[in-house]
Amino acid sequence: MATNKESDKNKDIKQERKEKKEQEKREKKEKKEIEKKEKEKRRKEKEKKDKKQKKDRKEKKEKKAVETPVYSEFELNGTIYKTTFPAHFKQAKKWKPTDIGEIESIITGTIKNIFVKKGDEVKKGDCLLFLEAMKMNNEILSPIDGVVQDVFIIENSKVTKGTLMIKIVPDAAPDPDVFY
Repeated sequence: MATNKESDKNKDIKQERKEKKEQEKREKKEKKEIEKKEKEKRRKEKEKKDKKQKKDRKEKKEKKAVETPVYSEFELNGTIYKTTFPAHFKQAKKWKPTDIGEIESIITGTIKNIFVKKGDEVKKGDCLLFLEAMKMNNEILSPIDGVVQDVFIIENSKVTKGTLMIKIVPDAAPDPDVFY
């Protein structure tokens, strides 16, 4: 009787092992199928993305080919320039100086020569001073006719961008539509 029980027990163990192996095979097969589906899904997504990028590039290229540049002209110091302006420039708020008589440094540099003093009368275009910046002497010209109210700098002093250098009181009220 004992041998029968042992043989039944052995059969049960073998059956359990067989079932366990089959279960592992099924799980492995399911896992492979899931991985295969995920791989296929990723491939399709990549294909879709690549197709969209290709389409976007083609549209951008066609759009670029169709657009012809629009040139604008502007005058600076008596010279007329022709250029194109980007969209953000066209939408930007137009710059207006706070006080046309306040002459500020537009770049960091050293004051080399000052040609005016307090009380001097100046005409538009008169040279007020030389500002040396990046090994170049920059002439700072009067933007208006008027009288020098104050000079805030001395020769050979260093100034930073935005430093108030000279204050001019205009002879007449400046025209707000004129760009100085």
